[in-house]
Amino acid sequence: MIAQDKPQVQSFHDTAQVNLVNVEVFVNDTAGHRVAGLGLEDFEVLEDGVIVPITNFYAAASLRKEAPTIPPTSEQSSRYAREAVPPPLEQRLSLIFFIDNVGITPAQRNIALRQAQALVQAIFKMPRVEAMVIAHNLTTKVFQPFTNNGGAVETALAGVAREPTDVAGTNSGRDFLVQVMSRTLPSEPVSSRGTRNREFGVEEARSLLEVARGMAREAHERARAALGSMETFISSLAGLPGRKVICYIGNGIQLRPGEAFLKEWESRFGSQGIVPGFSADLEASQLSVTSEFYAMVSRANADRVTFYSIDATGGEGAKNFTADHEAFDTDPTISQGEAVGRGYSLHYLADATGGATFVSTAEVSPELARFANDFDDYYSLAYAAPHIGDGKGHTIRVRVKREGVHLRYRRHYLDKTADERMADRSLTALLYDAGSNGLDVGVVVGKEERQKNNTFLVSVLVSVPLGKLILVPKDEVQEGSISIWLADKDDKGRITPPSKHVFPVHIPSDSIAAATSRNVTFAFKFLMRAGPHKVAVSVRDDTALAESTVTARFNVGTDEVRGPGVLQGMLTLSDPGGAAVPGLVTHASSQARPSLTAL
Repeated sequence: MIAQDKPQVQSFHDTAQVNLVNVEVFVNDTAGHRVAGLGLEDFEVLEDGVIVPITNFYAAASLRKEAPTIPPTSEQSSRYAREAVPPPLEQRLSLIFFIDNVGITPAQRNIALRQAQALVQAIFKMPRVEAMVIAHNLTTKVFQPFTNNGGAVETALAGVAREPTDVAGTNSGRDFLVQVMSRTLPSEPVSSRGTRNREFGVEEARSLLEVARGMAREAHERARAALGSMETFISSLAGLPGRKVICYIGNGIQLRPGEAFLKEWESRFGSQGIVPGFSADLEASQLSVTSEFYAMVSRANADRVTFYSIDATGGEGAKNFTADHEAFDTDPTISQGEAVGRGYSLHYLADATGGATFVSTAEVSPELARFANDFDDYYSLAYAAPHIGDGKGHTIRVRVKREGVHLRYRRHYLDKTADERMADRSLTALLYDAGSNGLDVGVVVGKEERQKNNTFLVSVLVSVPLGKLILVPKDEVQEGSISIWLADKDDKGRITPPSKHVFPVHIPSDSIAAATSRNVTFAFKFLMRAGPHKVAVSVRDDTALAESTVTARFNVGTDEVRGPGVLQGMLTLSDPGGAAVPGLVTHASSQARPSLTAL
């Protein structure tokens, strides 16, 4: 009898991913009233023109087909009597009051804040609501972290009202306008003593153009920085469950910053032929931030963020000159163009994300009730996108099988890559302590080494149980891959943006039984300033696509003795600490070396 080789056992591994896209839909009749009683069968969703199956459907309590089971005793109880239990977590409302202090006067802003105060009183009568208050200049400052205490939110809004607005953003052109409009070019050369000749006037005008160009470039950089900070803040909301609503309070975003400087020069000197071929429109178009603005809105849609805009200008359109400006020989369409651009941004923020806009008035606007109703009178649809993290933009269209209705919903979104989503998770955990730890990841902060300028090289160890990973047999080894994102925030709100590190895992097959009871540990070194810090770590098993996010808090620059097990980063869903969330500023570096060890 001939011995036969044992048949080889083949291993099969497959991973299924689902990319759910959530769309809140508001359905009104021709009179503007919300349409109730619609079901899943009444809706149809198309992505990029192709019908996609709706996998999840939710109707707010006030819109459901069933009649209320509890007799209403008041207007408020009537609205929520249908809700026997609070709405599910995925329908929780996170509302952010986002006050844009750029390009706005304190008087305009504070009138608009009265509307926000009234809105607070309305929304906190709803179940499962949290709100926070943010003030934005070139960076964002947290006045009130997420809370379900309406009184705390009102206090924070009152605090914002005492803050200065961005004077540079509001008045940066005034001195230039005064300078330009006080200059004149004589119609013919003069030589009398004490007067300027035409040659001198031409050179002066050319010099003023360079000043205008410099100020336009500076305005462009400021606008890009402000948009970048705003986009970072929006991305930080991505990991929060449920609906995210930003109540934007401001005068809008200047999409062609610096245009007013160039056009003002052109209106006064352009017809003189001083600079042949000069075009304010052409140069202003090169300084446009429209593409960055559209990208920010697409990312907001990807993160299930909806904008509701309160127009703080009061709908006055183009700004009028004060008495100090009455003698100016200026082109009024310049200021009108800026106002139109800002107004467009306000409406686009709301329209593209499925929100709404109303104009701030001295008295509390009746439109406020419609705002509040939107937060609770909606249908929520979700579908599995036919792509996974392709990094491209996609259009959404919703249809209702009913005549004479008007729909409002988010119109498009950017399908973020898997790496972008993981980076967003780290940022969310860093700012809001939100996440989950299915992989049982541990974070340990070790020794620190003093460097120059009161900085320290701090060791951060990230451990992952090998038994939690999916390893695939290949020849004589078991293989896998781990990706790790790390981000840091200090007590001043300075943030090191999430950075990605990829590590292959190779374990001999004959050692796999012993290895799966141990941890794989990755050592990182961060250059940190002295003081309190918080590190967020996101880990992905690249084979199973399983993910974890954890945090650790610690102090740098103390004589504190740390070691394994002292700081295990376990997440809680609690209010975040700290008072400032500026734009991302890279101020730390990391080095990593993987090693197998048991912690």
